[in-house]
Amino acid sequence: MATVKATANFDVTPDKVWAVVSDLPRWGEWLAIHRAWQGEVPVPISAGAVATANASVMNMPIAIEWTVAEAAAPLALAMSGKTRAGILLSLQLDLVPVDDRTRLDIEIVINGGMIDSPMGGIFRKSLTGSLAKSTQRLGALL
Repeated sequence: MATVKATANFDVTPDKVWAVVSDLPRWGEWLAIHRAWQGEVPVPISAGAVATANASVMNMPIAIEWTVAEAAAPLALAMSGKTRAGILLSLQLDLVPVDDRTRLDIEIVINGGMIDSPMGGIFRKSLTGSLAKSTQRLGALL
């Protein structure tokens, strides 16, 4: 099992950040590993909603079936995911108000697959880089 985290600060309120991160059709604009959705996605997002995403990590395509565990606008979004290979994931986005700004804390937990192999460190490093790129892209949208 591995945990990958990233933090970013934005000069906008949590509502503005939430408007982008909770809008699943916009994930391709900011989330570096996201490629496309398979079929319909829930709009607006709510707990219990399910959507399948095509993603890419280390240039390897994966499909992730995401289930929304929590959608607490505008402060928290939690999702659990499972790949066809049985890898389990969790994604937690916490939007923390700091005056008129927002601190975004992202945490991804991965259990199984390559993360538990000797390649796990390389995989973790690649995902860390993707999260850094994602926060930069998100900042440009805000």
